[in-house]
Amino acid sequence: MFDFNKDYTEDKTIWMFWTGENKMSDQRKRCYEQFCETNYHCNVRLVTAKEIETLPDIHEGYQFLSEIQKGDYLKSYFLYHFGGGYSDVKRSHEDWTPYFNRINESENLYAIGYGEKHVDHVAFLEGCRLDPEKSKHCRDFTLDDSGKKWSSKHVREGWRKLIGNGAYICKKGTPLVKEWWLGLTEKMDGYLPELKQYPSKWSRDSHNHVDPNTGLKSKYPIPWAVICGNIFHPLVLKYSEHIDRDLPYPDMSGYL
Repeated sequence: MFDFNKDYTEDKTIWMFWTGENKMSDQRKRCYEQFCETNYHCNVRLVTAKEIETLPDIHEGYQFLSEIQKGDYLKSYFLYHFGGGYSDVKRSHEDWTPYFNRINESENLYAIGYGEKHVDHVAFLEGCRLDPEKSKHCRDFTLDDSGKKWSSKHVREGWRKLIGNGAYICKKGTPLVKEWWLGLTEKMDGYLPELKQYPSKWSRDSHNHVDPNTGLKSKYPIPWAVICGNIFHPLVLKYSEHIDRDLPYPDMSGYL
């Protein structure tokens, strides 16, 4: 079903995920079908919850994540183990084939994504309530070769070099995907005790968000961007010379 010895960038595979047991809404189905029609030269693969159950080395804490953050986890898992493209289940109005061709022909490129449009689209890194010195899962920074810590200030000042988290192509085996996977695994290890105690109650659950079913603030431990943007954006800034930012911007309309 999945070949761990293959780099799926080479055959232009674009991964999408549907992690819930619920059926895809009509709006999402139309987005998926339109994306496939636009990218008929690529291999668009919608990975479902049943397929995910067959994968090795899925973190114990995955089962306790919200559906949104399960998708965040799988982005890193698939692009580290398999490479290829990733897109949210949203419309796209341009074929990704030329971008796959470019990354496959380049020894320098690690990833191609769409550029962030505004500094406010960049998450603050200080997303954890605990002391970073006491808990690995609060280490919301990465290190460059000089040992410097990246802070929210550094990342937000460099926002024009960043790519968004809704669609990208990443080569397998690069420092970008390796460090992304390592950072995610560390955070999942750190949050595991709290995840077991306070698992997600709804699909878009996030720490301190109001649960629409109860009207109360959620005790789910993980803030919105902590297991994706807080890891990914500092790494994109670190490896910005190896990343292109001209992938088509996703169509953010009509998917909910």
